Amino acid sequence: NGEGNNTCTEKSSLASTHVKEMEDSYCFLLRAVLYIGLLFASIASNYTSILLRILAGARWGLNAEASATLSAFCVYTAFLAINGTTEAFVYGVARSGKDVGALGVIHALIGGVFATLAPPLVRLRGAVGLVLTNCICMALRSMYSLFYASRYFSVTGKLNKALSGILTSRMMLHIFPHPFVLVLFFSSYLVTRASNNHFYNDHTATGANWMLHALRHISVGVLCVIIVMSAALRFDKELQLTLLRLAKNKSS
Repeated sequence: NGEGNNTCTEKSSLASTHVKEMEDSYCFLLRAVLYIGLLFASIASNYTSILLRILAGARWGLNAEASATLSAFCVYTAFLAINGTTEAFVYGVARSGKDVGALGVIHALIGGVFATLAPPLVRLRGAVGLVLTNCICMALRSMYSLFYASRYFSVTGKLNKALSGILTSRMMLHIFPHPFVLVLFFSSYLVTRASNNHFYNDHTATGANWMLHALRHISVGVLCVIIVMSAALRFDKELQLTLLRLAKNKSS
């Protein structure tokens, strides 16, 4: 009996360790996706007019509505990436038709939210309103998938079952970047927006010199990316180790 109990304890310990490693990998992957999404939302969204002008010419580059819509899509990219990653996990670990069915019900309810919000937001903001509606729906879908993952790790890994919700759980705290990095992302948005207004938008009508003003604006964005990612590497030890491991594997 003693040996049997020891064997069961060892198996339980191994299972808990495996689930803990899975949870750590899940949180790191989501945090990496969040870094990329925040770069698009906070910095790239202020460079859409330059991109449109390069790809489609001055007509589209000077079109404020087209630029605003593409900027909204930059923000939507972040929500879409998070939703895709979180839902992939749900479909990967769901063991019963009940779990998949619950996800289907949630999607149907969120479809109703979309049908309710889309008409007024489109009337209010046009194409940007439609993208905003999609962002809200992706956020709701992601919240359910995160709740499912939190419950999965709590039950399977025998973690603290007194979690009051995903927003207060240890897993959620593990997913988000360091608060200082989040502040830098927000600051980068403000800086690049001001740069867009000062260096680029105010000078787009000057003709041949627009590229020079665009390069000034781009240099501000590059500086912001360097500062934000340097801070991310400074505060995120797991990101450091992963990049070092990847670099070592590539060199070998």
